[in-house]
Amino acid sequence: QISSVLGGLIVHARDKSGEVLRFYRDFMATAPEELTAYAAMLTTPDGMPAVGVIACWCGDVVEGARVLAPLRAFGPPMLDAIQLMPFPTMQRLLDGAFPDGTHNFWKASFVPQLTDTIIDLLVEHGNRMKSPLSACIVEFYGGAPGRISRAESAFAQRGAEYNIGMTAQWVDPAESERHIAWVRAMYDAFEPHSSGMHLLNFQSEPADQVIRASFGENYRRLAEVKSKYDPTNFFSVNQNISAATH
Repeated sequence: QISSVLGGLIVHARDKSGEVLRFYRDFMATAPEELTAYAAMLTTPDGMPAVGVIACWCGDVVEGARVLAPLRAFGPPMLDAIQLMPFPTMQRLLDGAFPDGTHNFWKASFVPQLTDTIIDLLVEHGNRMKSPLSACIVEFYGGAPGRISRAESAFAQRGAEYNIGMTAQWVDPAESERHIAWVRAMYDAFEPHSSGMHLLNFQSEPADQVIRASFGENYRRLAEVKSKYDPTNFFSVNQNISAATH
């Protein structure tokens, strides 16, 4: 049982994005599995464009301090908020970044590796964000998830190491078109580099082919379950597998 973790946010100036993302990639390549760390291009609460890494170490604290030392020293950062905290506090750390009442439009693509080309695309499109609430997120999916076969669960993505999340968030509904256009343009730019699978939690407008590709060979089995337990598609407000279309 985990009660406390070593975690928090490290923030650098936005013009360091390429350097930070390349360091993050190399750092995660050898990181122990007790560490979860995501990177993002974002805007700080006081309006400063930035790039950051949020880390959570769930093992021995002394060992965690040793592992995290290079990440904390790189730069150095403008802010290093890594500290020992209760696990529930870590879980709530980013709640303030997603306030109630905002408009959201999200997409995502899995990529096999965080190549220099991918990083350059991230920096290019991240610098085109139209809202201080929006973000470009890099989530590491290597390690244990890749040791499970695709047939062992509905989640078929077991090969690509990174998920690239493109999250637009804004307040004024009159601005919807430009924020949605930013996400769509970034998504289109990443598609040639995608593994062909997508994290459906991030899909605001999932096409049927995207859903099918994301479940891969598991789609047929899921459709059979859908036909048996929900043949009328009552549960349809989701990334839908319709019994009528399998």
